[in-house]
Amino acid sequence: MTHTFFTLQQNVYKADHEPITVEDVDENTVSSPALRRLINSAQGATVGVAARYRPDCTVSSLAFATLTRALVIHFFTTNKPNPQQQQKKKKKKSQEQQPTVSRGRILIQDQILCDTGIQLYGYRIDRIALGVFLDLSLRINAAVDILSGSRSDRRSLEAIMNALGGEVLLQKQNVKTLFARREGDATTNDVALQAWAACRAVALPHMASRFAPLSRIATDTMPDIHLSALAKISRDAEILESLKPTKVVNNVKDGFISKNGNINLECTRFRTRIMKNRDQVIHIETLDGDQRSMITGRAQAINGRQAQINIKGAAQGSGKVFRVTTVGKEDLTAAESCREDIVLKALQGTITLTEYPFFCSIWAPSVNIQWPPPTKNASSAPFVYDPSGTLNHSQYEAVERIISQADRDRVLLIQGPPGTGKTTVIAASVDSIVKTGPRERTVWLVAQSNVAVKNIAEKLDKVGFREFKLLVSKDFHYDWHEHLYERLEHCFIRSDMFSGASVTVSRLLLDTRVILCTLSMLSNPRISEFTRQVPLETVIFDEASQIEVGDYLPLLQRFQPTLKKMVFIGDDKQHRMPVVIGNFISRHVYNNKLMTMHDITGKAACRFLDVKRGQEQKSGKSWIVRLSSSPS
Repeated sequence: MTHTFFTLQQNVYKADHEPITVEDVDENTVSSPALRRLINSAQGATVGVAARYRPDCTVSSLAFATLTRALVIHFFTTNKPNPQQQQKKKKKKSQEQQPTVSRGRILIQDQILCDTGIQLYGYRIDRIALGVFLDLSLRINAAVDILSGSRSDRRSLEAIMNALGGEVLLQKQNVKTLFARREGDATTNDVALQAWAACRAVALPHMASRFAPLSRIATDTMPDIHLSALAKISRDAEILESLKPTKVVNNVKDGFISKNGNINLECTRFRTRIMKNRDQVIHIETLDGDQRSMITGRAQAINGRQAQINIKGAAQGSGKVFRVTTVGKEDLTAAESCREDIVLKALQGTITLTEYPFFCSIWAPSVNIQWPPPTKNASSAPFVYDPSGTLNHSQYEAVERIISQADRDRVLLIQGPPGTGKTTVIAASVDSIVKTGPRERTVWLVAQSNVAVKNIAEKLDKVGFREFKLLVSKDFHYDWHEHLYERLEHCFIRSDMFSGASVTVSRLLLDTRVILCTLSMLSNPRISEFTRQVPLETVIFDEASQIEVGDYLPLLQRFQPTLKKMVFIGDDKQHRMPVVIGNFISRHVYNNKLMTMHDITGKAACRFLDVKRGQEQKSGKSWIVRLSSSPS
């Protein structure tokens, strides 16, 4: 066995100048003496831990560090089986067992990860714990997430600085660089230094009291079914986050005004709008004749299409914009942060998700589920309200199952191709519950997108049902999509109207029992009074195939005390398209059973036009893109 030794300069803390020794060890040659040398150098059995990840978010390296030594272990993926091997694997799927764990990995688990005499500390150690389980079949014991001791958002630089001891002790720019790497970009030095920094933070006298009360993560005592669910939820979220761009070209009007160290820009496209973000930087390329210059700043205030950028350096008066680019990954949404927080709490043991019946029905169906009691006055069971007789047989049956309060219907999946009347079923179900069911029963209609929610609202309005409220984010509505809601003024509540005051919310709701909103809206902390007055009991998800399954976790955890029924409606094979494209999908997806009704029947159904210099403008109730010539 060979070892490669090198020194790592401790450039995180201002007061540290002595290098530490790093031992770079291949997984296949990791030995008990190598681990023991590391443990013998531990102060009070404290070891820092960090992980390095591949672009696909799997664990590629683990680093363990004391104050004087770090051990970095690399893990290698096996070659993928050929097609014949894959086919044999499918045939033997029922007989598959957990892959054999190598001797080196057993040593890692026994002598570090699950050694009860060692306390592990690390940055985002919840991700490490789930990663080593999912990728390496290893468990972990007595691990502390150092970020849990910070009062700031766990993903912020402020949280990292706070967890490592405070800005006075740290080289801020070095810390920012160390923890800002994307998947696959971190080096062996980075992961070793991250582990060492965690160990160093624990050794600081004033940090001991902060870390002492934090809950430990111990996956070695968790059931496989629970841990597997958490690992899948976490990994899916990591993959989606890794796909987020780190650079976005923002579509803006070509003119700008500069005043008092700020530049005011007007965005022209919602999807590429400038957003306020603590870590993103705005690069503004200006044009003066043939001369280009670059101005750098950060978004300070956003109001609809208007963005105020606080800039570095001098820029006064007005000018012409050539290009605006946002550099840096966008913040987690409230829903994404909530999901990450729930997974962390579940690992720390402060919540037990297997006690939630709806969680088990999705992620652990083999668990014996104890359903909550149905809505009060269940004896007055609703019946299908269809006075016009417009529902066909399958639609009628779907409505019956949706309004049912039987345990077999607590989680319901309704699937149908385009044009089969899914939105009609939703409208009839809501109408039936409100008109024939108990007064206490409430319904929330939820979708992934604002447009999908708006479509449901318009359908309800069209059939004459107006006893509902529509919650919409100001960021989506104001100055961008106000024209979409002109028919829905009677039920419209914008997020800047939200209030914690009971009387104010009551006046907005007016005894409404049906509320429409996006799934992300349910993670908004300011919605609490709405959900108190109209509890989430029956939740119907439209276009459910657009929603990643982990996105349901915040709703399940937050509204577990009141949730009694979940209905998923959608079509995982749907497309809406011109006839020529629809016919192709019908042949290859729907066995020629899908009929496409569309005004466009020509073969030249798709054409591509580069409009990156275009500007979106309102025209009546629609929007048009005006093309402008690119500057030379």
